[in-house]
Amino acid sequence: MNHPKRMEKLTGIFVVVLVAAVLLISGALSGALAQSTARTNLPPRDPSLFSAEPIPLTLAQCGQCHPRHFGDLKQAGGKHQFDCRDCHEIFHAYNPLRKNYADIMPKCATCHSPPHGAQHTDCLRCHKNPHTPRIVPLTENLAGICATCHPDQAKQLQAEPSKHTQQECSSCHHDRHGYIPVCSECHEPHFSEQSFETCTQCHDVHQPLNIALAESVDLKTCNVCHDSIYAKWAATPSKHGKVSCASCHTRHGLIPECTTCHTPPKSHAAKLLEMFPKCLTCHLDVHDLPVKNKKK
Repeated sequence: MNHPKRMEKLTGIFVVVLVAAVLLISGALSGALAQSTARTNLPPRDPSLFSAEPIPLTLAQCGQCHPRHFGDLKQAGGKHQFDCRDCHEIFHAYNPLRKNYADIMPKCATCHSPPHGAQHTDCLRCHKNPHTPRIVPLTENLAGICATCHPDQAKQLQAEPSKHTQQECSSCHHDRHGYIPVCSECHEPHFSEQSFETCTQCHDVHQPLNIALAESVDLKTCNVCHDSIYAKWAATPSKHGKVSCASCHTRHGLIPECTTCHTPPKSHAAKLLEMFPKCLTCHLDVHDLPVKNKKK
């Protein structure tokens, strides 16, 4: 009759004993762990180690721990080549738990008013490395905003439409801001031995079809497109054969008036000019003028 109650009592005692055993074991493990991690060889207290005032770091010592930043400033720091602490007034204070990186980093606006207007104030969007401020990678961040700082070039491209107008600025000025390309990246020379340094003597890169011929232009350039005229001019015994193409054709496509160089004739020849007002009626071809045969 009492058998079930007896079993219930024994079960209760067993549970109590089991819990006590678990507590004893866990306590023993905690104690052992604490004993295994605690240092026993603590260094002796020495207040004299902190008696001297620390000497501020020199700029070169900053570079010992931050060689990349030091090297960037050395090679391409521009106007940022001054003492690091003039910008970094708070340093060695980053706390990963507080995530205070943005708080301790210098703010561009501390020294710079918005140089590119109120619409471009996120400096690090383009000047990604403040230690090399003038090296600006040409990323998508600059797409479509070139005219903000370069309005004259944008107007030139639109005023004289050409194939250059159809290109993005980054097609030529690729890789980095300020990169000046060589014409040979896209264009062949007019003749094989022509130096590409001579291209801009005649062509404005933002208005390449507006061609101003320089006096120093190599006349082989003219020969490429005007070979028949060039051949006549090169062989003529007239005085025009000693005059550079660029002396008369100061702008590509310009047909000058004869009076640009020649004063109108006087006396009896003036009457001929009245009868024949167009010089080429008699002088026929400016590139191969008729001349008198010299007596032998």
